Amino acid sequence: MRPALWSVAIQAAGSAATVASALLVASQMGLAAQGEFGLLRSWNDALVSLAVVGLPQGLLHMQYRESVPVAALRSWVGRYLASLATVFAVLAGAAWWVLPMAPFSTAFVRHPSTVIALAGAVALGAAHLLWRSLALREIGVVRYAAITAAPALLLLLALVPVGMAGRAGGFVWALFAAAAISATASGLMVRRIGRLTATAPSGFPRWSRHRLWSVSAETGAQGVLTALSPALMLSIAGWLGAPLAEIGAVSLGLHVYLVFGVASAYVAPMVYDRAARAEQTPSTRQLVHWVRQRARAPLLLALGAAALLALLLIRWLWPAGAGSLVLLSAMAVAGVLSMAVRLIVTLLLARGAFRPVTVQAVVRLLATAGGTALLMQIWSATLAAPLALAFTELLLLGWLLWLVRPEASARPAR
Repeated sequence: MRPALWSVAIQAAGSAATVASALLVASQMGLAAQGEFGLLRSWNDALVSLAVVGLPQGLLHMQYRESVPVAALRSWVGRYLASLATVFAVLAGAAWWVLPMAPFSTAFVRHPSTVIALAGAVALGAAHLLWRSLALREIGVVRYAAITAAPALLLLLALVPVGMAGRAGGFVWALFAAAAISATASGLMVRRIGRLTATAPSGFPRWSRHRLWSVSAETGAQGVLTALSPALMLSIAGWLGAPLAEIGAVSLGLHVYLVFGVASAYVAPMVYDRAARAEQTPSTRQLVHWVRQRARAPLLLALGAAALLALLLIRWLWPAGAGSLVLLSAMAVAGVLSMAVRLIVTLLLARGAFRPVTVQAVVRLLATAGGTALLMQIWSATLAAPLALAFTELLLLGWLLWLVRPEASARPAR
């Protein structure tokens, strides 16, 4: 099997593990426990995105575009992570007083140690993302896919004893364990790469920290906003009185929506590479035509097999009462629309149009949160949240298509 197919298969396994973790919690401990886990994990992911503020993309730029060696970047990343650990240690103490006032926190914040574990999970998750970005150029796509999928696979394994014990307080410790092992493995890998690629004793070549931060800020803002959307939507449902069982059903439905996001993530790098390398920026129709030409049978079979396994897993583990036809249908529609949105966003990034990308992330955050709050005045969270999400993606798709409308008449490249 080609390395690209191995990479897709491994990343698909990580995506399946993410869905399986939610289904495992819901089937073993109930929807209320899944509501707790969904809130905890969504806020963990949002805080990790905030902690790295786009630095993984900035570090990749410094390696590929500026030819800065891994050994030089590793020392800077180490200092940044040390500062980040100090900040989170201070915030963990303050959060012990603040988190109990939030509706999602009372389920898992039962002791100061759990707050410390949450802060540690976020800091270690950020470390894993940064170490992983330093490793890509030297280890290749297959091993990179393995360390990318590692946190999700490890979390699934850690949740098995938590589910058997029926202790929701163990969720945060499972997150901490998965993040700690992943960060340690990726850190050791980068340490070995740094030794193999170390420069002469005279020192490392000079490189611009300002350039690193400017590149990171361009993509970091929309990454943080995107990660905040599900966390804020679930939290608003809780603040407006939705029981944890309803929040659990919505968080399960979000995995249906995210499956399509994962599928677009496999195609987006090809779109970006094609658009970035072209002398003249190709049109949207040209990119669609190009992607269809390269959708080889082995790749389609691998993706189809992964989708079939995911559906069988969902059908087997999906708990009774976890979703209605409207919830699942709306999440699926929102997911399909999000695929088109993400691919157009990739084209805009390749063209260097960062402002529309940030605008669409802001609109998604505000529209999903506001729409959920508004529709919950009429319906339950299991209807309000997915309908708000589907409407938001439809709105974004219409705006982005209008934005690239001069390309609509372009003919596919031959």
